[in-house]
Amino acid sequence: MANAQIPVVAVGSFGDGPVQVSCPQCRQTVLSQVHHSSGLLTYLLCGGLFFCGFVLGCCLIPFCVDRLKDAKHTCPTCKAVLGVYKRL
Repeated sequence: MANAQIPVVAVGSFGDGPVQVSCPQCRQTVLSQVHHSSGLLTYLLCGGLFFCGFVLGCCLIPFCVDRLKDAKHTCPTCKAVLGVYKRL
C-alpha cells in the first residue's frame, strides 16, 4: 500500500515560528517544532555579499541568521514533517 498524502490542517499558515497544527500521523493537535536550514535565499545573500566585497567571512553571515533560512515544521510527538516554509 502506497503512502497517501494526508492534508495538514493548520490554524495559521506556516512561517518562521511554531504554529498550532493537527498532525495527520498521530492525530494530535500540537505546537510544531521549527528547525531552520539554509535555503535559496541564504545562498543568494551569501553570493551577493561576496560580490559586494565582503570576502573576509562577512559573506557567511546569512548562514548564522535563522530569519534568512527555510523553516521545517515537525510534530514534537511523532517527529513527522508537517510543512516547510521556504523563503524563496
